[in-house]
Amino acid sequence: MNKHFAFQPEQFVSNIQNLDMTKEEKMAQLIVDSSVFQYHQKRLMHEIDQALSNRNQEKFNRLSTQYNELLDQFSHIKE
Repeated sequence: MNKHFAFQPEQFVSNIQNLDMTKEEKMAQLIVDSSVFQYHQKRLMHEIDQALSNRNQEKFNRLSTQYNELLDQFSHIKE
């Protein structure tokens, strides 16, 4: 596995709808979530491109599944 952290779907992603959060806390959490999402999105897209270049279908399938899980997990972020 790579030396960077792999996205794990079971990782906690904030619930910005939490009624106990102030407006400022929700905005701060959205910024953090967006940063985490962008980091993993760029990393996965790069690795998917490498898998395609290397014609590694098994790695491509695994990374594509991770990418789709990432999109589901961070669906509350609108870009």
